Amino acid sequence: MQLFPSPSQIAGQALPRAIVAVALGGAFGASGRWAVGSTYDITPGAWPWPTLIVNIVGCLLIGGAARRLRPGSLQWNGIVTGLLGGFTTMSTFAVELNEMADLDRTGTAVAYGAVTLAAGAVALGLGLAFTPSPGQRST
Repeated sequence: MQLFPSPSQIAGQALPRAIVAVALGGAFGASGRWAVGSTYDITPGAWPWPTLIVNIVGCLLIGGAARRLRPGSLQWNGIVTGLLGGFTTMSTFAVELNEMADLDRTGTAVAYGAVTLAAGAVALGLGLAFTPSPGQRST
């Protein structure tokens, strides 16, 4: 599956529209992630529930979107790359792992990394499995 559009898919007049779709989606996605993160008071080195939640929910939604949207389309750019890409966060995940390691919480860091990767993969699979393809009737 191609996650990002090829240059030919966004060439010419489609490029400005793609940029706007990604930017708008990203603004909403990052704002949603910020809202989730700001509802919890996180102690440095503690289990970072907000990041885990947004990454798992984001993976689930990306799985569903991958079933319904055509990669490289304007909808894909706005929803998957922009909205869900802005909502999920690899950078915060990496910073949190590093912070745990710096605080000698290596076991927590390893567990958090493993849980995040495994749960994200499962959530993506569930999103794919339980989202009907376009034109497919749900029973």
